[in-house]
Amino acid sequence: MRSFKSKPLSTQRAAQEVAIGVLGFMAGDPERIGSFLAESGLSPADLRQVAGSPAFHVALLDHLINRQDLLLDYAGAAKIDPGHVVAARDILAHAGSED
Repeated sequence: MRSFKSKPLSTQRAAQEVAIGVLGFMAGDPERIGSFLAESGLSPADLRQVAGSPAFHVALLDHLINRQDLLLDYAGAAKIDPGHVVAARDILAHAGSED
């Protein structure tokens, strides 16, 4: 994943890249993905069907944003500003409402 550290997050594509990075981060640890699945009501099998959905990306980013510890862990691992995750969530949420 490319680093957005030096420039603002402003495109839907960049926001999707953040969401995909977050999905990989969450899926990499059973506790992290387990808490998201429990909160969302999804099963592991459901992930394949919804992983490309903009609404799923927004829900995933919401979960991360609401868990500051996870947000900071992800941002540190991805070497991005935590604010980029919030910006990605906003971009994807607004893109979905324009359809």
